[in-house]
Order: sequence, then C-alpha cells, then structure tokens
Amino acid sequence: MRRTTFSVVFFCKKSRISKKGKAPIYARITTSGLSTEIYTRCQIEPERWNQRLERSLHRDKVALQINGIVDSYRANILAAYDALIREGRIPDCFTIKERLENPGSSTRLFLAEFAKYCEKRQQEVGSRITQVTANKYHRLLRYMTEYTQAQYQKEDLPLDRIS
Repeated sequence: MRRTTFSVVFFCKKSRISKKGKAPIYARITTSGLSTEIYTRCQIEPERWNQRLERSLHRDKVALQINGIVDSYRANILAAYDALIREGRIPDCFTIKERLENPGSSTRLFLAEFAKYCEKRQQEVGSRITQVTANKYHRLLRYMTEYTQAQYQKEDLPLDRIS
C-alpha cells in the first residue's frame, strides 16, 4: 500500500467577514496533496483567533465554546480517518468530508454492486439466460476491476463519484 500524507488545519477565513464583524472558522483536510474545506458552523472575530495555535486564546465563555467545537471537529475528522483505514479503504479528503457531513449514510461501491448483479444473473442461468451470457458478465466485472486498479490505484469506486 502506498504511503499517504494527512493533515488537518483550522483557520479563520478573513475574506468572508459578516456584517457583525465575525469570520467563519473552516477546517482544511489534506491527504496526499489533495485538500478540501469544511465549515465548522462557528464564527469568531478575526483578531481573537490565533492561527499558529489554531484556537482562540481568550478565556471568556464564547472562546471556550469555540475551542471545544474545534477540538470536537478535530476528533471527528481523526475518527473518520481511522474508520476508513480499518475498513481497508484508502482515506482521501473527499471521503472524510462525506463521512462528516453524512455520518449515517453508507456509500455504495460500484464494483461491489456490479458483483451482486453478476451473482443475480448467475442465478438466472437456465431460466432466463445461458451460462455463456453469465460468463460475459463475470468477464466484464474482472476487466472493470483490473481497469480500476490500474487507472485509479483503488480496489473500488463509490457510486456517487461516477458520472
């Protein structure tokens, strides 16, 4: 398995300051050179944000809540990353973001779904299709698996990523 890099950075997006003078806090997830940003749904005055420490240094109630939210998001991102590794999938920033935004939904994989379809067709041999036709489905599955591994260096692709 090839080595992947992974980092999480929280930052205050000063280019999107609201009318109240607060800027949103985003999390940037980077894996192997690809990055994506997630809005943490909290805002802070830009002068109260310490970018080096990635948190607010003030000790008032609001600052402590924001620091708690940032810590919670970091823990959730790391948990999603660990879960993908345990599942044997290569964790990328887009998959981690999807896990955070839709925690209950399980992603259906293209080759896994096509393998189920091939097995369903195999059950129909003799009644609706011939064994030669069923063999063609299995051959197509083998070719698509080889292509996916050669082209994308992945075992399977999520269905929502295929256009």
